[in-house]
Amino acid sequence: MRKGKIIVIEGIDKAGKTTQANLLLKKFKSKCVKFDFPDYTTPIGKEIKQFLDGKRVYSDQVKMMLLSANRWEKKTEIDRVIAKGTTIIMNRYYQSNLVYGVSKGLELDWLVALDEGLPKADLVIVIDIKTETLVTRSKNSVIDTFEKDRELIRKVKKTYRLLAKKFKWYVIDGEKSVDDVHSQVLRIVRNTVKI
Repeated sequence: MRKGKIIVIEGIDKAGKTTQANLLLKKFKSKCVKFDFPDYTTPIGKEIKQFLDGKRVYSDQVKMMLLSANRWEKKTEIDRVIAKGTTIIMNRYYQSNLVYGVSKGLELDWLVALDEGLPKADLVIVIDIKTETLVTRSKNSVIDTFEKDRELIRKVKKTYRLLAKKFKWYVIDGEKSVDDVHSQVLRIVRNTVKI
């Protein structure tokens, strides 16, 4: 049986990752499932929620290790799903760790090693938006500790572009309408991954 693929939707907060992941899921519903990372339902996910909400203080290294451990908590499930031939749409995956970690001054090789052994992504699409768009879209919602740091967000945006070149991720314009962004995502998916 053909293995399922892993499609990752990445980008800064409020870029539209959840919206686009849900639209992809709706389009290919019989052949796909969706995973969200961080997954706040797991024991480690609950701890991640604590530091994102500012209720726990950890070093950047510990934060990245916890975020990686959250993915490892789901590895058996990911393996089982793709082994059945089902494609997984990831709303963030290990690429976020690389981008946020590098943006905070951590070594790329160390960050890559944290997730060594997890199933690899077949396709990564980065939705790029302006920093101001994040602020506008955050008006009526809770903002986590990463989102509050404007300088970090600027670095993250730059790092997404740098690592997209290095790892051959697709970068699309998230400033367009939801339908336009969905069309861009669909075109890339159809051209690169057989679902």
